[in-house]
Order: sequence, then structure tokens, then C-alpha cells
Amino acid sequence: MRAIITSLALSLTVGLAACATPPMPMRADLAIRNVHVVDTRRGRVLADRTLLIRGDRIAAIADASTPYAADLEVDGQGAYAIPGLWDAHIHLLQDDADSALRTAPVLLSYGVTHVRDMGSSARALTAFRAGAKSPDLPVILASGPPFWAFELPYGDKSQQRIVGDAAEIETAVRDTAGAGADLIKIYAGFEPGPMAVLMEAARAQGLRVAGHAQPGAPLDAQARLGLATVEHLETSTFAGCDVDPDAYFERIIAARFRGSGETLPAIFTAFVADIDRDACVAMFRRAADAGLAITPTLTATFLPPATARRLVADLLPAQRETCELYLAAFSENDPVGEAAYVAAGNALMEIVHASGLPILAGTDAPAFCGTAGASLAVELELLQLSGLSPLEVLQSATLTPARVFGFGDRLGAIEPGMDADFVLLRQNPLVDVSAYAEPVGLFSRGKWRDQTELMRLRRSGPSN
Repeated sequence: MRAIITSLALSLTVGLAACATPPMPMRADLAIRNVHVVDTRRGRVLADRTLLIRGDRIAAIADASTPYAADLEVDGQGAYAIPGLWDAHIHLLQDDADSALRTAPVLLSYGVTHVRDMGSSARALTAFRAGAKSPDLPVILASGPPFWAFELPYGDKSQQRIVGDAAEIETAVRDTAGAGADLIKIYAGFEPGPMAVLMEAARAQGLRVAGHAQPGAPLDAQARLGLATVEHLETSTFAGCDVDPDAYFERIIAARFRGSGETLPAIFTAFVADIDRDACVAMFRRAADAGLAITPTLTATFLPPATARRLVADLLPAQRETCELYLAAFSENDPVGEAAYVAAGNALMEIVHASGLPILAGTDAPAFCGTAGASLAVELELLQLSGLSPLEVLQSATLTPARVFGFGDRLGAIEPGMDADFVLLRQNPLVDVSAYAEPVGLFSRGKWRDQTELMRLRRSGPSN
């Protein structure tokens, strides 16, 4: 009897196994197989994965054993997948909406899917919003006209909003919000009192405030008032470090434009020596605790002269002049002085880095030698040379801006449920920082683009 029962049980088991339904394959609109996914949170690489995309979201990161069915399948050819890149400080709209619409696709060709535009006329912003219908554009957060506390005798007045008393500030903030701005940029001249009024007016409109460090208070105090990001690694950024930034700024202006005889390497070397490093680290740490982040824009503030000389030959004639203006400050072509200049910038970055202040990758393009898209790869290389780890460099253009700008639940990492917004690189950026210069694939705004399409977008930019 026991033998009969055993035989029946075995037969039943075999029968059930034969009738078992195989697991249903995951459905996807797009499958990109044979890719290595870079984890921006932990700095690890998930090797030989398949990215499954449904609509505009990542449905799954599948390994070789996961069955799937996709409408379109792409061989990633061993590329490294990273989130779409941010340029957190660019001037795409500063000329007009038409030029911005021509230039913006070039950003995608370098893997830049999100940018923060830091200054334009309200008219250009409104016209760009109306014309930006193509998926072949990055997502653009824009400030509209920068706010000044005083009027300048030069510059495009349509790109400045002069505000004085509280009523002017509140009206200007409402107007800027109405034009479609995503943030307020402050440029110069705001003492703590007016700055507090501006911050409160911006909060009432649901806008954050970013910009240059302002006079009259250390940076951590400005962060407590509500400054969200400080722009550029310039002397004013180091207010609160037991140094007089305004005195050094005047020396820089005199050296650049008034023929004072001082050199920039000598001025910045003295500036670094004058800073109380421990006090400065503590000040930046307090600023970070108050919610501040920094966009150093090294490509505009501490671009190595040797790099500038390499870049100038490839610039369009209209921009070559501004790059040559930058190089004019190093006309002696003194290798020792140029090395001292780079070392001074790295020393300032070391202070920022040691404090834990979040660092955002931004280029300030087209300032000096900058160009849309290409300058971000240069910026990331300079950030690594300044002391950031390869993972921190990657985070500065992905995870950190996504979090700082309020997109941390959707962007900055390649994970199931996140937006399908990613770039394919031929090399591992955690090993080779030059990998950012030549993306080989991109998915953004619901559209896949291979390397051929990226090159087409790159060639579609301004040509004169």
C-alpha cells in the first residue's frame, strides 16, 4: 500500500509540474539590453542588465534570467547607463528665444537633459515657453530677468529687474512668476533687509531664490534667509571666512581691466592664504545645514589657461573674442603662474568640499570659452581635478541637482519607477572622466536616440 501511495504522489507531482504555467514575460515599449547600469547612490555598477521602459518610466532593470517582451529592442553594446545630466547654471535664453531653440538640441547631444537657465528677458522666456514643443529639447528651469538692487550704466536693461523698496520687490516677483519663471535669480546689491523681503515674496509665489552671494552678511546667514544656491566660486562666496572679499574683487577688476600690474595668479594665491580655513569650513557647513548648495562654474571662474587655449580654436567667431578676453589675463604665458592659478581654485574647492556643501555642476556657458553641452564635460573634468571623487562628480550632475531642485523622487538615479531619463556612455565614468564627452545613446521625454541621432542634433546647432 505504501508503495502505491508513493507512486500516486510522484505521478501527481510530475503531472502538476508538466501543467505549470511559465512566468509571463514583462511587457515593455523599449528594451535596451547589454548595458551596465551605474548606481549613482552607492557608486556600484550593475553589469549586463536590460533596461525595460514603459511610457516614460523605467519598468524594470532586468538580469539575464528575466523574460520580457518589447515593442523595440536595442543592443546597448556594453555601454554604461547613467541618469540624464544637468547643467545647473547656463545662459541659454540670454539672446532670444529663437537662438535658444536652435541651441538647446545640442545639449541633448551631450547627454544634458535638464538645465537651469540663469538670466533672460521676460519676453525671451515667454516666447521660448510658447515655442518649446519638440521632445528634442532639454527640460529647462528658468529664472527670467535677474534682480538687481541698483541700476547699471551698461548691459541689456531687458535682462535686469531693478528693485528697491518692498512694493517694487513684491511686484517684480509676481511679474516674474507670471512670465513662467521657475526661480528668482539675484545678482547684486541686496543687503539683508531687502533680501529678506525678496525671499518672503518669492516663497509666496512658490519660487526659490538663487544667485550671487550678497553684501552685508556671511553666506550662512544668507542661506538662513532662504538663498537656495550660491553661484560661482568667486571672492564674494567666501564672505564669513575672516577675509575681505570686496577688497580682493577690486584687485581682480583692476588687474583684468585697468592695467594694475597685478596678475590673477598672485591675487588668488594671496586670497587663499588670507582665508581662515577652519572658520570657512565651519561657515559653509552651517550654510549646508540651512539648505544651501553651490554651483562653482569652474569653466568660467578657474578654467586652466591651457584648456582655454585648446578650446578657443574650435569656437565660433562670435564667441572667440570672449575666450581671448579671458586669456588676456594670462598674456605672459607663465607656466608657474598658470599652475598657481589652478592651484588656488583647487584650494578654494577643497574648502567647499571639506564642508559637505552640496556641489552642482554648472558651466555659465556661453561665458568666456563656454559652449552649450561641451562645457559640461569640461566642468566635470575640472571638478574631479579639484578633488571630488568620480562618484561625487557624477552625482554633481545627476543625483544632487535632482534633489536640490525638487525632483529627487523622479530623477537622478536609474531605478524602477523613476523617469526614463538616461544616457549611455561608451566608458565607465567612475573610472574615466572623459567618458562624458561622447554619449552613444539617450532616452528622454519618451524618445530613444542612438549615436547617429545624437550627432545629428549636435550638428544642428548654431554655425556662425
